[in-house]
Amino acid sequence: MQLNYVFCKMTKRQLSFNPVALWSANFSTVLSIALVLFMLGFMLIFIFHAFSASNNLKENVSFTVYLMEGTNEEDAINLEKEIKKNTNVKSTQYISSEQAAQIMDEVMGENHLEVLGSVNPYSASIVVNLKAESLNYSTIKRFITSLEAKDIVDNVDYRQDLVKDINNAVYNVSAFLLAFIICLLIIAITLINQTIRLTIYSKRFLIRSMELVGAKPSFIRRPFLHKGLFFGLIGGLIANVLLFGIILWVSKTFSQIIIPEYYPIYGMIGLSVLIFGILLAFISTFISVFRFMHLRNEKLYR
Repeated sequence: MQLNYVFCKMTKRQLSFNPVALWSANFSTVLSIALVLFMLGFMLIFIFHAFSASNNLKENVSFTVYLMEGTNEEDAINLEKEIKKNTNVKSTQYISSEQAAQIMDEVMGENHLEVLGSVNPYSASIVVNLKAESLNYSTIKRFITSLEAKDIVDNVDYRQDLVKDINNAVYNVSAFLLAFIICLLIIAITLINQTIRLTIYSKRFLIRSMELVGAKPSFIRRPFLHKGLFFGLIGGLIANVLLFGIILWVSKTFSQIIIPEYYPIYGMIGLSVLIFGILLAFISTFISVFRFMHLRNEKLYR
């Protein structure tokens, strides 16, 4: 019994959590985990910017609400305030008939109304931009129907074909990115699991020796799980350093892409990558140790 105790103590010391020795002995394992997590985090950032760009594109699609000729400006402003209260609306802009004429002066020349005897044919209007999530057929139809029911509204003009093309493009890109991130997740899980499994495979004889002298399963697993947590932690930290290095470089080179409002999202992505790496390394280590603890003798030498 005393011999078993001494052997277990020596084994535990051999697997002890020594960061310096662990780093030098398992550099390739940590580096593999870090690179896989870096690619996963990079794709998450890319997908976030792709969705941000699609939302900005959607919110730049404007609707023009043309008002009846002779509409009182106060009534027009009240209608604009009412539209702005709609939860689907992002922004509104009231354009009077005089402002519309000035805008057309810039396009067609300052004296373009002289051919009409200086009569202003432009009616007042309200330019409306909907929120990105509201740019779908059913919401747009309800929105337009409610506006056209107003007495002072003449008609609502919008590019139906443009809205349809944008929605189709966003749907196709979203489907592709979703499929891609699922494939990347599967690859990341497989690579990290196989990397850790190969690391523990080299210790299979040590695991069997510990079992033969009567070491408890929890005693055998503990040092390996410590190593797995360390692998995931260091790999996640390295991946985050690389990610934020890329973000810093892009912010200096293309300042219009990286804006301060995105910083919390980057922080959440970095934290998700770190937690994912730690959990995946821990679970992979637990499964691998469990498998080698129950390995048959004839498979021990394969």
